[in-house]
Amino acid sequence: MSFDDIKERLRQSIDICELIGEQIELHRQGRGFVGICPWHDDSRPSLQVNPERQTWKCWVCNIGGDAFSYVMQREGIDFREALEMLADRAGIPLHEARGPRPQAGSPDDKKTLYHAMAWACEQFHDCLSKSPDASVARQYLEERQIHAESIDRFRIGYSPPEWQWLLQRAQQTAFSPEVLEAVGLALRSQRNQKYYDRFRGRVLFPIRDTQQRPIALGGRILPKFTDEKTAKYINSPETRLFSKSEQLYGLDIARDAISKQQSIVVTEGYTDVIGVHQHGFRNVVAVLGTALGPRHIRLIKRYADRIVLLLDGDDAGQRRANEILDLFVTHHVDLRIATLPAGLDPCDFVQQHGASALQSVIDGARDAWDHKITLETDGIDPIRDTHRAHQALESLLAIMARSQRATAEASQRLREQQLLNRLSREFQIEESQLRERLQAARSSQRPQLSNTQEQTQRTATPSDLEPPEQALLELMLQQPEIVPTALERIRSNQLTNAVAKRIYQTFELLSEQGVIPTFERLLLSFDEPEVKTLLVQLDDSGRNKNEENHEAVFADLCRAYERKQLRDSLRQGQAALESTELNEDEQLDLLKELLRKQQELIDR
Repeated sequence: MSFDDIKERLRQSIDICELIGEQIELHRQGRGFVGICPWHDDSRPSLQVNPERQTWKCWVCNIGGDAFSYVMQREGIDFREALEMLADRAGIPLHEARGPRPQAGSPDDKKTLYHAMAWACEQFHDCLSKSPDASVARQYLEERQIHAESIDRFRIGYSPPEWQWLLQRAQQTAFSPEVLEAVGLALRSQRNQKYYDRFRGRVLFPIRDTQQRPIALGGRILPKFTDEKTAKYINSPETRLFSKSEQLYGLDIARDAISKQQSIVVTEGYTDVIGVHQHGFRNVVAVLGTALGPRHIRLIKRYADRIVLLLDGDDAGQRRANEILDLFVTHHVDLRIATLPAGLDPCDFVQQHGASALQSVIDGARDAWDHKITLETDGIDPIRDTHRAHQALESLLAIMARSQRATAEASQRLREQQLLNRLSREFQIEESQLRERLQAARSSQRPQLSNTQEQTQRTATPSDLEPPEQALLELMLQQPEIVPTALERIRSNQLTNAVAKRIYQTFELLSEQGVIPTFERLLLSFDEPEVKTLLVQLDDSGRNKNEENHEAVFADLCRAYERKQLRDSLRQGQAALESTELNEDEQLDLLKELLRKQQELIDR
């Protein structure tokens, strides 16, 4: 079975009203359904679901599509992950499209690994909640002012200081030591090849993905069991389920609040997240023993436009803020730096000073550029310290140069102008000179994006298309029977918008394969949510026009494209006449051809 066949089976098996209705209350409105959109502050039902087309859309957010794009948007995952989720829901095996399936129960079977990690986390949580041996862990959490409600919500657990506590319990299950090793719960001794538990004598913090599946653990050694050789914190190793550069602690719980507020607060520890959550801050997450990286940025941008980095006020915290600024700027993220008093982490601060004080710190977070400029210019006299001033300025311009200027974004152009004005004041250099140096740095660092790349990096809307392009695609979606004639009379290179051209070329490809290019089949042909959104909008706008004489509209469109092709041909011919490469006879022949085309254009 082909990959396209799998997608088609899933489309037929999943009812989008049922899928969306599991988390959003839907109400019938006419032939469709409406509900409160979870991705903006919706006061009236803005989310529309079409059961006939099996599509959804929110005009306010400018998003929509099919079941695949809905799951991608809801879970913050890519197309492949959405495909796996829906296949699991529908009971359709994907291994038919990608080769032999790993044996169930083996260390290579991801489903087994998910089940093993979920089972282990519940074992640890039950131990913390019920075991007399866990009193030392419960006392530690009480001292840290972590409430019973948070212990349950975050599923905090405890691993006794025994070498095979979890392995012995696993003997009563289908989870082999090899499976526990594969998921990072057990280790094998190099000396005698025996297995032993990875986590011993630790309070455990389950790390879950955005689907709320446990995929890893973070463990804090209890003071009672601390020695010189024992690390205070350890995380699960990299496994088939877990990569620390792609996950954030608490995101599964915080994502709805983050989407609502369009803002995320990033801390550095598990207890920081739990502590501030207890004081009403629901949009807080933590990194997992590593600095924020490009994959984290891509993950965060699925949910929020603004990031507040909440750091300890020590020198290490300041260095971390400085190190990641370049990364955030080049990804066009609104990054703010909130600094706490030295010696206090977010959990300690909110417990000592209260929620209002922490809110004031977050509200007063400094723009990352302001933080960077202050750091680079601290103690520098641009007149006397010319060498240090030059180094600081080059460092700042280099970061700006790595940030691709998006000329279509007025806010980014304004921000760049503001930065140049400030640098001009700080370094006492004319703004025009700074701009020249910035442009030179950009030219030397990387090439500009092609027109096609620029057009496909953001969500296109029907208004981005040329009117004939929009009308043509709307008509082809509503009247698939005209597609063969359209493909004969209009070539794809006559369309100018990159996304419109891709859609038109997909019509061509499906027709060549003998597939009727219906709206539903077009949706399945694209993985990108942005293209799916555009298709839904074109389908809706085409239906709303309710053209009665489709043949006349189509004939007018064909004539419009033929006239355009003639005008393009005339311009090319005129350019050839003006060149000196043609002899007199060739010029005369070309002139006759141009006159013929000119008359043909008039006749049309």
